[in-house]
Amino acid sequence: MVAARLISPQPHTPASTGRDDGRDEGRVDGREGRPGDTARRTVLLVAAALVPVVLALLLVARQPLGEVPAFLPAFLTLVLGIDLLTAVLLTEQYRTGAGPRLLVLSWAYTFSSVTVFFHGLTFPGVLAPEGLMNAAPSSAAWLWTSWHAGFALLLGLALVPWPRAVHDLLVRPEARSRRILTTHGTVVLVALTVVVWTTIGSATVPAVLDGADYTALSRAVGLPMAAVVLVSLGLALRGFAARRRLGPEGWALVAVVATGGDVALTLLAGDRFTLGWYAARSLALAAAVVVLLALLREITALHRRVRHDAVRLAAQNADLREAQAARDHLTAVVTHDMRIPVTGIAGYLELLEDADLPRDQATRMVHRGQELTRRLTLMIEDLLTAAKSDQGVLGIHPRTLRVGSVFEEVAAAFPDAEIHLEGDLALPLVADPLRLQQVLDNLVTNAVKYGAPPVRLRAEAADGGVAIAVDDAGAGVPETFVDHLFDRYSRAPEHEDAAGSGLGLSVVRDLVHAHGGTVSYDRARGGFDLFFPDRPTVASLSTEVPTTVPVAEV
Repeated sequence: MVAARLISPQPHTPASTGRDDGRDEGRVDGREGRPGDTARRTVLLVAAALVPVVLALLLVARQPLGEVPAFLPAFLTLVLGIDLLTAVLLTEQYRTGAGPRLLVLSWAYTFSSVTVFFHGLTFPGVLAPEGLMNAAPSSAAWLWTSWHAGFALLLGLALVPWPRAVHDLLVRPEARSRRILTTHGTVVLVALTVVVWTTIGSATVPAVLDGADYTALSRAVGLPMAAVVLVSLGLALRGFAARRRLGPEGWALVAVVATGGDVALTLLAGDRFTLGWYAARSLALAAAVVVLLALLREITALHRRVRHDAVRLAAQNADLREAQAARDHLTAVVTHDMRIPVTGIAGYLELLEDADLPRDQATRMVHRGQELTRRLTLMIEDLLTAAKSDQGVLGIHPRTLRVGSVFEEVAAAFPDAEIHLEGDLALPLVADPLRLQQVLDNLVTNAVKYGAPPVRLRAEAADGGVAIAVDDAGAGVPETFVDHLFDRYSRAPEHEDAAGSGLGLSVVRDLVHAHGGTVSYDRARGGFDLFFPDRPTVASLSTEVPTTVPVAEV
């Protein structure tokens, strides 16, 4: 490259501000101004699918299945672990800048963790025949009731539209850690208050169980629990319908429906260890795990995006390093390679000011100055060609030329070189005269500088165009360098100290390709083969106006 490559700016995705209070906020699921329809439909389908499942299970809820002693300890341990993990992940996401609804959602799982833990301690037969912590026969039942009621209400609260003041308070980035400690402390305190009432104050706990019979529990809390579930479901549906930005909290709707099914099956199962009772435990597990799965999916997607961005940034860094190297090389070309001919021209002009200089010597100095000027012009043309090629604006202006005229112009530019013109010099050739001369000048310069005389230019008719060969009597390109021959700024190790930009052959390639032709190096012969079609590709043409004198035409 001649100048540093400009890296296209990536679309900027600002960090989540948490402004998700029910209004459409632009980017959702990677699309501007459109909701995440697929994700919304998936949540609604899963929630809706649970309803007929629960209704079907209610028909056989009282079917006894028998006691599995290890089931309840395993179930409570699993739910407790999932709730704790979900609460921690939600809290940390909020701490690191996620929306405030994740904070409220974490309250639900924190409350559930506390009540599930003490529910297991007080449940008869889990750790002790009558339960621990001074538990009454109905302590576990009331903890179960508070667990499901508080969990469902907090889930609904996480989705329902909030007053602006509440939203603005929770969305503030400052003091989030303090806000987490304060709110979770309050949630834990409320849960522990219920625990204290049902354990230490168990004497005041109303009896709602007769052994394992849930009939009294259903009569005591059935209607209130139904009301709590319906209110929670209404809040969740209202918030779900109002909000267009769907994150992990959207799956709280499924958790509310699963909790409602858990409550219905438990209260209507009539007893423990029935089909309805076991199914209710499965729905409780689903309510616990569904948000965790959504979180893990989002974290996985975020990790994938981070890895993709890391790869993209690594590629951009490599491009920047390449651009920096190109800029450094360009600076070296301008300050060194161009300085030599400029200094020579200036020196010859100073000598020519001497009126007593012999005419033949003055003529030689003029010719030498012309050669240096041509060398400088060719170098500038190569730099400009490379720049236009990088920008995708390299154009050609083809005309019908006679090969012999082009070859003669090239040979005249190298008066001190032995150049043989061979082949069918009367062939017509369709090409841009300026660009073709630049191509051949570069190849002849390369042959004169690194090869040996004589230099041969040969033209022959080819199928659909004209083939041109450029050879010299030198040893050819080193085998180890052939694969890099047309690379930008490439120099064979043997010639790194020689003057030149290393652009010549890459410019030859770009210009020949712009004509729709081909260029290659014949290893066996040690020469270059070019092909120019009779009709250059239309895509390579442009409307640029030539700025230098064209070579002779037919």
